[in-house]
Amino acid sequence: MITANLQYGPLEAYKLNVILPMMAKRRLVPQGVADVAPLKARVNHGRWLVDCECAGAELAFEEGLFICLSCFNLEHGHKYRPVIFPKHRKAIELALMSRPVVNRNWEPGESLAFLKADNERHGGGC
Repeated sequence: MITANLQYGPLEAYKLNVILPMMAKRRLVPQGVADVAPLKARVNHGRWLVDCECAGAELAFEEGLFICLSCFNLEHGHKYRPVIFPKHRKAIELALMSRPVVNRNWEPGESLAFLKADNERHGGGC
């Protein structure tokens, strides 16, 4: 599955080369990490994504931090937000890999058993 790390490299480099310059153009400064419940990563078309309440979404970084490039987490004072991946991430990824890319989707709350049963219903892929 594609993560932000696979697409862009480590979060720290992405911060320096993308996030900070974009924020600087808007005269914004990141304010640390928000003390809030973590956002849950989901899979869409084989990409680990994190959704923002502004309706934006970004690829998820393995480092577990999120900043929306649309609103820069305005509702949270321009602070990074924590992100969690599911406990059974590797097994979820394995189950999704048997599907065509457009059907490699998973939402928080869907069980591994559900994914496997769904694969069986569709002959190994959806």
